[in-house]
This record gives sequence, structure tokens and C-alpha cells, in this order.
Amino acid sequence: MSSEKIAIKRKYLYGVDLMRLLFILGVLIIHTSTVFTYKFQVGSASFLTLGSFHMPMHFTRMGFMFISGLVLFLNSYNRPMHLIKFWKRRYFWVLIPYFFWNFIYHLVEHDFEKISTGNWWLQYWDLLIHGNGYYMYFLMVMLQLYLCYPLMRFLFKKTEGKHLIVFFCSIAIQLLITIFTKFIFPHLATENWPYLFKSYGMFVLTYEGYFIAGALAGIHYSDVEKWIVSHIKQLFIATLIGIPTMVLYYFYNIYILKLSYNKAYEVHQPLIVVYALIVISNIFYVGYLYDRFVKNNKHPKLIAFVSKAQKIAFGLYLTQTIALSILRMMIIPIPNGSWYIRLIWPLATIFVIGFSGALCWILYNTPIAHYVIGRPLNKRGTNVRI
Repeated sequence: MSSEKIAIKRKYLYGVDLMRLLFILGVLIIHTSTVFTYKFQVGSASFLTLGSFHMPMHFTRMGFMFISGLVLFLNSYNRPMHLIKFWKRRYFWVLIPYFFWNFIYHLVEHDFEKISTGNWWLQYWDLLIHGNGYYMYFLMVMLQLYLCYPLMRFLFKKTEGKHLIVFFCSIAIQLLITIFTKFIFPHLATENWPYLFKSYGMFVLTYEGYFIAGALAGIHYSDVEKWIVSHIKQLFIATLIGIPTMVLYYFYNIYILKLSYNKAYEVHQPLIVVYALIVISNIFYVGYLYDRFVKNNKHPKLIAFVSKAQKIAFGLYLTQTIALSILRMMIIPIPNGSWYIRLIWPLATIFVIGFSGALCWILYNTPIAHYVIGRPLNKRGTNVRI
């Protein structure tokens, strides 16, 4: 038993922790920029500039999905499957934050006195079954992903030796999904469709290509790492080309395709699939470098910081609504369209990340409270990945 634990410990990949942290920080950066985007007149040059910024940053949500699939299969694929135990563990650490933060945010947003009314609880129930409030969509997707886990595992077991084909097929399907959501879905009458079909951003199958890519990267981690390391120059150049390409893609959507501003920088677009996978590969390489730093005991201060920060990464996502709400109140006095908003934006991003991080660290080290950020209570010397 002890030798098994030692073997598992030796396989711990610190680069995965950094990747997950970077993707979540990217999500917070995008959400902060959205707050500032609407401080400018819709359609103005400043509005379009911030809107175009969303496009190169859209890899963050897809990276979030990718790393979720990776972590899910990294250590579990070659172990016996105990499905009930798996579901208990996964749902326990997701459902508590899901119920708690929906409750808190809904309570704060509405009159406290109305909590005793049936309508308040109906609204709360609506939030729970739809996952469409306070950035809780990701948790809704995770709840579906855990249900799909045995099917994904079955698929991978049955196609061993052909996983590269599975990968390319899943990406082809992902491209078809984005073509459908961009060009066909807006013209359909979807009022009577099931909720997850018409609210495709909440539907796990909308992200199937990223989950499968992440899962296969977890199963074949060493092989994927070797391929990325050997092709990093090409991948880096592709990223440098991809960033301005995505900016131009935003303006192409607006001025050529005549899409709405919201639809123009939506994440579900064909070109984003390719671009996101390229950037994810680059961040995978950054994780590889970090893993080497840790194993070679280089940059101990950086390692210590990342080690602490990655433990509250999920909490950053959960608590961002608090920081973003405070930010919205803080910038109300600033006149819309003011030139110095551009200077405040980077500082505001640091505030959102710093505030959420400080709050999460307190919760992480507090008995009982640690459950609401989906992490075991901080204990010196433990290193648990949920």
C-alpha cells in the first residue's frame, strides 16, 4: 500500500497545476474587460478595441474545458473504475459550491426579506436547474461531464491504439458544432427546444472536442508532452500569427458577416477551435517548463507561490462575482467613455484577481468554509488534486 502511494506521488505533474491556474486567471481577465467594455458607447472605437481583445483571449474557456478533461483522466484511466465512489467524490466537491454560491449571490442580488417568499425559492431553483447565473455555467457543464465519464472511458478503452483517430474525429465534430451554432442556429425557431439544446453554452457536448482532447492528453501525457516540446517553435509562431488573426476575425464578423457585437466575439466559432488548441499547446509547454523547475528545485519562491495559488484556483472562479460586483460599483462615478478608463483597467484586473485570491485563501484555511471553494481544508504537507 505504501509503495503504491509513493508511485502515485512520483507521477504528480506540477505543470498541470500551473496550466489550470493560468486558464482560470485568463477567464477572470476576460470578465474584467467585459465590465470596462460597456463603459464605452456601443460601436465606438474604444468599445470595439476591448471587444476585439476578447477574441485572442477566448482560448481560456476552452483551456478550462481541456484541463478538466485532462485532470479527469490523468490518474484514473489506468485504475479500476469504482463509479459510485468516483461520482460521490466529484459531485460532493462541486455541488456544495454550486448550491452555496447560487444561494449567496441570489440572496445578495434580491431583497433579503423576500427569502421567506415562495417566489424567491422558485427563482433559486431556476438558477440551480439552469446554471445560467453568476458564471455558474461551468459547474453545470462539469456536472454533466461527470455523468459522461464512464461513457468516455468506455470509448477510450474500446479504441486503444486508435486514440489519434478519436482525437481528429472529435475536433472535426467540434468544428461542425461551431459552424452550426454560428451560421445555422440563429436562424432556427428554438423556443420549444430542450433547455440545454437552445442554451448550448451550458451543454457538455458543445465542448466535446476540448474534453476529449484533454482526456487523451491525460492518458498519453508523456507522448503529448514530447510532441509539443519537439514542435514548440512552430506552435509559438502559430500563436503569434493567430493573435492578430483573431482580432481581424472579430472585425470580419462585424463588418463582413454583419453579426451582432455579442455574436461577433462569441467563443463558439470555427476558427477559435484551431486557435484555442494552438494556444493550449503553448501553455502545455509552459507547464512542462514549470514541472522541470519544480523537479530541479529552481525558482523556489515562484514554486511556493504557484503551489499556494493553484490550490484556490477553482475558488477564484467561484468568488469572482464578488470582486466584479465591487468593481462595477467602484467605477460607477467614472464618466462613460473617459480616456483614463484604459489606465484603470489593468489595475482593476489586478484588484479582481487579488481580492478573489485573498478571499479564497481565507476560506481555504477556515474549517467548514473550505467546502464552498471545493477544496479540502489546508493541511501542511498535503497535495490533493480535485
